Order: sequence, then structure tokens, then C-alpha cells
Amino acid sequence: MAEAAVNFALETLGPLLVEEIRLWGGVRKEVQSIKSELESLRSFLKDADARAAVEELEGGGEESVRTWVKQLRDEAYRIEDVIDEYTLMVAKLPHGSGLVGVLHRISRFIKKLKLRRGVATEIQDIKSALADIKRRGESYRFRSIDEPSSSGTRNVIPHDSRVRSFFVEDDEVVGIESIKDKLIDLMVNGRSERSVVAVVGEGGLGKTTLAGKTFNNEGLKTHFSSRAWVTVGKEYNKNDLLRTILKEFHRVTNEPASVETHDMEEMELITALRDHLKDKSYMVVFDDVWKIDFWGDVEHALLDNKQSSRIIVTTRHMNVAKFCKSSSPVHVHELETLRPNEAWKLFCRKAFGPSSGGSCPSELRELSQDILAKCGGLPLAIVAVGGLLSTKNRVVSEWKKLFDRLGSMLGSDPHLKDCNRVLSEGYYDLPHHLKSCLLYFGLFPESYKINCARLIRLWIAEGFVQYSKRPTSEQVAEEYLNELVDRSLVQVSERDISGRARICQVHDLMHEIIIRKTEELGFGRLLNGEDLSRCSKTRRITVQRSIDDGALVSIKDSKVRSVFLFNIDKLPDSFMNASIANFKLMKVLDLEDAPVDYLPEGVGNLFNLHYLSLRNTKVKIIPTSIGNLLSLETLNMKNTLVRELPVEIRNLKKLRYLMVYQYHYTSGSSITEEAAVAKVRGGLGSLTNLQKLSIIEADSQVLKELMKLRQLRKLGVRPQNGNGKDLCALIANLENLETLTVEMTSKEEMLDLQSLSSPPQYLQRLYLTGNMKKLPDWIFKLENLIRLGLDLSGLTEEPIRVLQALPNLLEFRFAGTYNYELFHFEAGWFPKLQILNLLDFVAVKSVIIEKGAMPDIRELRIGPCPLLMEIPIGIEHLKNLKLLVFSCMVKQVYYMTKDENWEKVTEHIPDVLVIFVKAGEVFHYRKEVLSSLSPEYVEQICRRRGLK
Repeated sequence: MAEAAVNFALETLGPLLVEEIRLWGGVRKEVQSIKSELESLRSFLKDADARAAVEELEGGGEESVRTWVKQLRDEAYRIEDVIDEYTLMVAKLPHGSGLVGVLHRISRFIKKLKLRRGVATEIQDIKSALADIKRRGESYRFRSIDEPSSSGTRNVIPHDSRVRSFFVEDDEVVGIESIKDKLIDLMVNGRSERSVVAVVGEGGLGKTTLAGKTFNNEGLKTHFSSRAWVTVGKEYNKNDLLRTILKEFHRVTNEPASVETHDMEEMELITALRDHLKDKSYMVVFDDVWKIDFWGDVEHALLDNKQSSRIIVTTRHMNVAKFCKSSSPVHVHELETLRPNEAWKLFCRKAFGPSSGGSCPSELRELSQDILAKCGGLPLAIVAVGGLLSTKNRVVSEWKKLFDRLGSMLGSDPHLKDCNRVLSEGYYDLPHHLKSCLLYFGLFPESYKINCARLIRLWIAEGFVQYSKRPTSEQVAEEYLNELVDRSLVQVSERDISGRARICQVHDLMHEIIIRKTEELGFGRLLNGEDLSRCSKTRRITVQRSIDDGALVSIKDSKVRSVFLFNIDKLPDSFMNASIANFKLMKVLDLEDAPVDYLPEGVGNLFNLHYLSLRNTKVKIIPTSIGNLLSLETLNMKNTLVRELPVEIRNLKKLRYLMVYQYHYTSGSSITEEAAVAKVRGGLGSLTNLQKLSIIEADSQVLKELMKLRQLRKLGVRPQNGNGKDLCALIANLENLETLTVEMTSKEEMLDLQSLSSPPQYLQRLYLTGNMKKLPDWIFKLENLIRLGLDLSGLTEEPIRVLQALPNLLEFRFAGTYNYELFHFEAGWFPKLQILNLLDFVAVKSVIIEKGAMPDIRELRIGPCPLLMEIPIGIEHLKNLKLLVFSCMVKQVYYMTKDENWEKVTEHIPDVLVIFVKAGEVFHYRKEVLSSLSPEYVEQICRRRGLK
């Protein structure tokens, strides 16, 4: 992690020397000297960080390398502090024009001289400290980044848990029997060509155990004429690996080696392996593969002799599996965590042992389930924690004590040593930029589901992602996230319709390890408000649950760069002003969901602020001082009460993300969303770095200013009536646009988009609300469109017949007052559609779905359609349908359930619901409940809820 801090310091020093601060004489020379020292030290940091990791995980020693790494990291942080504080002080110096301006310039010059002298003193101290660190580092003989390791395993964290996993007893194995049978089937059946089965999953899931049980299956021992098991690990020498494979083939079958391999080079080893395998059906397991291009090192040695040979690869990295596809058929099996009943079975076996029949005493059941939840279905964690509990007295107080301390015990208790090591390996294997990204999960509460877009913007604000135009910084950050997912370190909880990660989190035990690392590294600290003094040197703080009035006094002049609030019901009156005054170097202020109703004028003094989120707060007014935040990149006012932006917003030239609108449900017979949007006084045309802007009121002047924002990828506007041509000109000008929302004030107000001849070619999401007689022809040509939302009145012809041919449409939301009596979906329509919403069609009496229509549909929402009294005809053809929802149609669906065909045509649909809104709250009935009610009770519900 010192590598990350040093790299960040170097990236900060670069602009300092080039443009941002014109340092005079000696100071510039000293800064250049520091930069050179850091670059010199950086080349040894990979080895130093790796050795510090071994020191930490293996224990013993005097922690000398870890101390050295910490001191270097502290100096790197100190460099960042000096630069940020100097920049802040310069930004605060007075400006002006005329005579006042001259006096101010003289005052600025004198104050700058004083500041520079202060900087010079600090830099001399840092230079001296770095020289001392470098001198002491020489005694450790760190290997340069360009030097090969003499052993080939210098960076590997030693461990023996894989051996234990291979020989685990059957009674300790739960939940893999069916998977093992599937793997055995893949081994013995199928194509004659050599093929690969990749078992992918996070550390501790049981990949080695599964592969071992498969490898040792008696049937496979006789099915293959030659077999080998090879544990690969993080680093290896290619020739040594080839020797090991050949040796293992001979060892498993008890054959004497036909040749001596010790002095063979790569070509000879490959030839020897091919000769050995040329007429054999073979099976080989490569366990614990980390290197992405590993397959390239072995594929030529494992010839494809058309003897149905099989290769199993176990890995945490999805990219390892993908790489194998370059020259061989690959079946990827993503190993999942244990199901709750399987996890409970394994836990009881380990915690209570065979003597008790694996049953849990009633007084410990609730606590046991809480402890098991921490393990998150991870077999290694369940076995380790269960084994530890088996040594404890079966007393509630003792088990509660262990539960409360489980996170801290991961790094110290012998029973949890392997679990800690396996989970930590993934972190230590990361490059420095991804280590920072992973540590960021420690700033969120345990089990917190994080919006991926939010996380990406935070990483950019923190400087973890370098500025990039093509691809954009956001796209680079998304690649970082995908790599963490592919490495099985981050779990995707929810994906959007196109398959992109939308919500993510980390395993609870991984969160414990991350928390420990963030505190140890000074990266961040999770606080509950009772003791803020400990965070005086940390870079980021998260305040949870409560914070005492005046608590921030203890960390006055803190170096904190980021502040988060979670699960807080009430903030002290002084919090906002105190945090702004104390955290003057702040980069990130994330107040999402916090009980905040105002933003103080003093926020304009946070000159270093890159990220400000007020999402889901009660803030109404943005102070004019916002215009001072020249470094601001994200300003999130989604679901706030802000309805007007100050003209000073035009000063924020680095702004990339500006969201300001509020959606809310409307009550009554229909479930609809209405957006409250914001007015802008002007000046948006200067925000040329904007990537996302939504939703603003736009007159002709604002539309013309928006023409300058050529980088926009997402735009939401509410144009004034009669601005159709200006709006079309704007859309045609935004060639990078991916998402477009155009909402008129009401569905009765005319929306004119007919004059747009050339829509943005990358447009993927389109949402239109207003009055439109006919859909413009250009919509039917949007080949990349995946989501379409039409909430329109006035249509004189049915658009579905043409829209059904959009080749990549995945989600379609259609609402309006067109007088359809029938929706008829013909065979072949909407070939890729997964979600369909048909909302607010008061005249519809029938829905007909032909066989072959919408073959991939997963979710279907209908209503309110008060005249639709019969089951959608052909609903049984939608074999992939998982969710069927009727909105505000309690009575109609009740009578559908009385149809004799109801059960037959809906039995394949897991969830059938009726939902409605009352006083802003959504209620629902499942089909089972609704069908059991009496007609009188249904009528009573409808009257009470105002439903037709």
C-alpha cells in the first residue's frame, strides 16, 4: 500500500513542478530532489510491500520491513499534505480590481513569499526523512521491480491450506455432491477434442476440495489412462512447471520417468510431454492458478490428440478462464456460496461435533445464526469459525463475546489463520491502484450494497483513476471494478438490463479484513461518534449511527480528505459548520441519506472538494459560494428539494456529473412517477467537461448553451413548448450521447422531435414524455437502443408494430392514453426483450401473446387496465417469465384467478403480484393470497383504496 501512496505523491508533485505553483529557486530544486528520491524508492516498493505482507501473515520477527514501509507511506502522505495546504492557502489569498486589486496583489505577493518559506522548511524536513528511509532500506536488499526473483517465489505468501483442502474428509464436505457429479459428467462425456473446465470463485469457496474429490473419483481413475495434479500458485518458473507436470503424470500412475528432465529446456520439455501424451486420454488438474495468461505456458505441451482429454483449472480470476478460450473449448463453472440449509449443516457439524449429532442447543440457536451470517456461506470460514467455537464453552455470554470480536480475531487466532490468509491473498495480489479501490469498501458499513456508479465517481474524485478522455475516466474506473469482480474479491448483487454491475458489495469477512487494513494504513476509519481523536492522522472517516455535539473539536486541523455519514437519525446543529471548518483539505463530502436540510455558505471554502453528494437529503438551497469549488467533479442533488441552481455553477469547469431532480410516486388508481426538476439561470455552456446532466428546465437560451457540452453521455431536459427545432439541433450535436430523457411539463404538452434527422449513433436509452401524434421515424433506426420508455398521449397510430423490430431492445416501458382495446404480440416480435411494462391503458380489454413472441421475456407489468378482466391469452408461451405484476388491478386479477385455466397457464411463473399505492406507500398481494379472498372483501379493498 506504500506503493499507492508514493505513486499518488509523485502524481501530485508532477503538476507542482510544471505549472500549478511557480516555485522560486531553491524550493523548486528541493521538490525535484524529493521527486527523484521517491522514484528511486518506488522501484523497490513492490518487493517491500510483498515482504511486509509475509511478515504480517506469518507473524514473528520484529516487523522491521512493515515499519520501514509505514514510515515511507507517512512521508508520502506528508508530501501530499504540504502541497494541498499550500494550494489551499494560495486559493484563499485576496483578489480584486482597480486600486483595491493592486493592493491585493501586493498583499498576495508578500503572503506568498511567507508561504513559500514555510513550504521550503517542510520540504527540507521531508527530504532529510526520505534520505534516512532510503539509507535504512538498503540494508533490507529489496529487489527492484525490474529484477527477476532468484527463487521465483519471492512475492508468494507461503501457506499449506491447499494440502488440507485436498485431503478433507467426506463428512466435512457439504453442498458439492451435485456439482461434483456435473464435473465428472463433463470429464467422461462430450466431445473428443481436448477441453477445459474452469472452476472459478473467491478464496475459501472449496475449489480445491471440489477438484480433489473429482480427481480422486474411482471411475475417473480408470477412465483416463494418465492423470496429474499440479498446484500452480501465484508465481512459477515455466520450465519448472513443465517438469512438474511430466513428473506428476509418472507419479500418479507409478510409472518410472522415461527421461531425465533436470537439464531440459522449454522446447525439450514440451516435446517430452507431447510424446508421453500422444496416444493417451489424459486428465490434469491445475489448482490455484493466478496468472491470467497461464494457459499460454502449457497449452502446447498438452496436445489435443482427440482422445477426449480433460483439463480442470481452479482459479479466483475469471480472466484465467477466458484466456483458455483462445485455443480450447472451455466450460466455466462459477462456484457459489453454500445455501442457508447447507451452511447450517456444516456449521453444526464443526461447532457441536458428531457426539451431539450436529444439533444446536436452543439457547445458542439465534447467536449461532448471527455468527453463521458473518461467514456468508463461505465453507472455509464456516469450518474455521465452527472449529473455534467447538473449543469454547457452550455459554451464550462466551459465544457473544467471540461474535463481537470475530473481526479482530481473524488476524490473531490460530483457528482462523488459514481463513485470514486465504482471504488476504486476494488483496495482496492486487496492483497498487486496485488495492486502494478495494480498501474503499471499508468506508461503507458491513453488508452495505453499494451503487456502482456512486463508487466509480468516488474513486475518480479520490484520484485512484487517472484523467482520461478516451476511454473516459468513468470507463477506466468501471474496468477497475470489473477486474475486482473477476478476481472474486467483489460480489455483484444486482446487474442492469445490459448485464453491467449495478450494485456490489464485499463478503462480510473480507470487509473485516479490509477494515483492519484501512485502520492500519491510515487509509480510513469507521467511527461511531464516541472517539474521534483516533482519526487525527487518517485520510478518510465514516461516521455511523451517532455523533456527539462538539465531537469534531478533537480533530481540529485534521488531514481528513473524505467524510461519509451512515445510519444517522439526527446530527448536532454544529456538525455541518464544524466539519467544513475542521476538514479544510476535504476532497469528498458524501451526505447521501443523511438528516441534512441545509448546506452552509462555508462549503465554498473547501477549495479541494471534488465530490459533493446531497442525494436523498432535505436540502433546498445551494449557496452561491458553490462557485468557489473549482475542483468539483460530482454534484449530486438527486431526490433533494433543490429547484433552482445559482448562476455561479458556471464556474465549476471540472464538473463531470450534475444531477438535480426528484421522482415520487403518485397515489390513486395509477402508479406513475413524476419528476420535479430544477431551473438554471444560465452559464451551463462553460461546463464543457460534463458527462451527465439531468434533469433541468430548458428554454431556447439554455438549449443553445447545452450545444457546447459535446462530452455529454447522459442528458435529461424539460424543454419549453415550441422549442422543438432547438431541441432537435441539440440532440444531433451531442454525438457521444448514450442516454436521453425529454420530459414535457405534462403529457398534454406537445413534444416535437420530428425535425431530428440524425440521432446520436451510440444512443442506448431513450425516455420521452409528452403529447406526440406520431413517433418520429428516426426512433425505429436506433440499432443500439436497449431501453425505451414512452409515456405519451395523442398517438394516432400504434407504434408497437414497428418498435418490435428494434434488434437490441431489452426493456420497453409504454404508457399513455391511446385507445387500444387489444394488445396483440405476434410470433417473432421483440426477439431480445426481457422487461415489458404496459401502463395506464384504460380501454384495453384483451392481451394476446402468440407462441414465439417475446421468447426471452423475464418481467411483465400490466396496468392499470380496468377493463382487462381475462387472463392474457398465450401467457403460457412465455417460458422464461419470472415476474408478472398487475398494477392497481385487484378486482380484475381476483376474477382471473377464478378462471379454471388460471393455475395451468401461470404455474411456470414464480411470482405473480398485484400492487397499488396508497399515501405514497406501495402495497402488494400475491396470487395465492388474492385467490383465497371472498368477493365481498375484494370489493371492500377496492373501495378503501380507491381502485376501479
